[in-house]
Amino acid sequence: MKTIIINVPEKDETFFTTLFKKFHLNPHVVAKEEDEDLIAKWINEGMKGEEVSKAKIYATLRKHGVKI
Repeated sequence: MKTIIINVPEKDETFFTTLFKKFHLNPHVVAKEEDEDLIAKWINEGMKGEEVSKAKIYATLRKHGVKI
């Protein structure tokens, strides 16, 4: 799985949040002050986790209603 980080103007935040939810994605909205610490935390957590096969990822996505 990949992580995408985007900077969105505040006036467009609702649009992007709605778009992500429509595609069954879970957006994380963070304030400027939290950006670096939170991203570093996510990277560290991801590096400690076990590797997961593509088949398992796809099976989990399908289980939760994502069409692939």
